[in-house]
Amino acid sequence: MKRITLDDLVAKQKLLLTMLVMLTIALFSMFATAAETDAGDKTQTERTARDFNHLSTGFPLLGLHSTVECATCHVAGIFKGTPKNCAGCHTKGMRVVATPKSLKHLVTTEPCEVCHTNAVTFYGARYNHGKAVAGQCTTCHNGVISTGRAASHNTGNKLTKSCDTCHRTFAWLPANWNHFGNTAACVTCHVTGGEGAAYVKTAIAGTSPEAFAHSAQNASLSCESCHHSYSSWSGAVYSPHGSGTCSTCHNGSRATGTAQKSGHVAIGSNDCSQCHIGTTTWSGALGGAPANHTGSITASCTVCHAGASTTHITGQPLHSNFAVTTCKSCHNSSRTYAFSSAQTKTLGSHEGSNAGQDCNSSGCHLPSPGRRGTAYVSW
Repeated sequence: MKRITLDDLVAKQKLLLTMLVMLTIALFSMFATAAETDAGDKTQTERTARDFNHLSTGFPLLGLHSTVECATCHVAGIFKGTPKNCAGCHTKGMRVVATPKSLKHLVTTEPCEVCHTNAVTFYGARYNHGKAVAGQCTTCHNGVISTGRAASHNTGNKLTKSCDTCHRTFAWLPANWNHFGNTAACVTCHVTGGEGAAYVKTAIAGTSPEAFAHSAQNASLSCESCHHSYSSWSGAVYSPHGSGTCSTCHNGSRATGTAQKSGHVAIGSNDCSQCHIGTTTWSGALGGAPANHTGSITASCTVCHAGASTTHITGQPLHSNFAVTTCKSCHNSSRTYAFSSAQTKTLGSHEGSNAGQDCNSSGCHLPSPGRRGTAYVSW
């Protein structure tokens, strides 16, 4: 048996150390090469992802979708079959993990994109009511799926009618009753304590055609007699006026009368319609003279009718405003223009006159020698 000397042991130890050193160097070199390869591959991958046109897939990267890592959606490097609709990722249990619906989300089977119109935030979502069915608001607005009726909507139409009778789809307010197709009288709702705004009883004020007394005197009239618009109380005009005299209403108690018109001449027993030829405005009265003035007088009312007096000017100042030149047009019993202040006679039976003559014919009221009557005032 060969004896192992100390020199042999030393030689073997040196050989073992040399082999260990060589193995360490080999392993280090292998790992370094692998790391360099991985770094190169990663750089190439990033460069490829950065240069890829995602729009070509039919799913443009918008909003927050453009900030996430590719592997967030392309799990395990699988590209084919990646969902393009919201629910394909934003639903629990899907291959792609994304923020799911909140537990407080209203119950709906509609696609997310019906309400969520951007990929930046979930807030500000608004339901597109384009597919909503008129009169079926409570299908969603029932307090479970979405906001329901307010606590104040507990009686009458507010309780029984559909929300869209008053509310529009863009906001709860302003809310206005949709009067389309309404056949009920206004006072069904527009009374004190009613569902509509109650009318206010007011005294006559101002001088416009709308100056109207909402009082017991007008209790027989319905709101619809004047209020023909559903959008505003203003602009109400009594229509149609129908038959009858104007002063039946325009007497200062029921509606604006002469007392509310400063400087108006006293009309006595005459009716407004003798001067006011329209029913929509007071204006134009001077152009609508009474029938006995038409064609005979060219001046405005105030030229002859001064102030609020029922009398008028006389003599030459009066006659100078007449367009007619025959006396009998006003002073014959069968006259054309019947002025109450004009003295009349019957030509043909008056002082030997005949029907063909005029008052100022020769031998009558002509201001010359030989006249039989009083001379007329020089006009």
